[in-house]
Amino acid sequence: MRYFPNREQEIEERDPATLRSEIEEAEHTIRDLLRQISREQAKIAEVAKSYQQVVASLVEVSRAQAALEVDRDLWRQRAEQSEHTGAELHLVPAEANAIRKAIARLHHPDTGGDPERMKLWNAVLDQLEQ
Repeated sequence: MRYFPNREQEIEERDPATLRSEIEEAEHTIRDLLRQISREQAKIAEVAKSYQQVVASLVEVSRAQAALEVDRDLWRQRAEQSEHTGAELHLVPAEANAIRKAIARLHHPDTGGDPERMKLWNAVLDQLEQ
């Protein structure tokens, strides 16, 4: 290849078939790169969607946790008041069911909890429900 001080002069001197071939190769490379970019953008969109779902799930879990903490504090306060006044604590069926549900999430054998502890909770809740 000869040295041309001017790039345009070099292009003019080259064979048109070679130039067409190089242009086709460049266009092919560009198409490949555009496909790769498209695939990567799809992956990024999928990761962003998954991230949003995880954040939404964490927010919901946090809300549920906060509600359970409020209920726990309310029941703790009621229990402490009944200890100080000597009054017995009685539950309506809806309250007992809510407590059973929360306790089952923690202690039910199907969720990896202790069966004996679940039985004790059920016995206590049966007494308080009467």
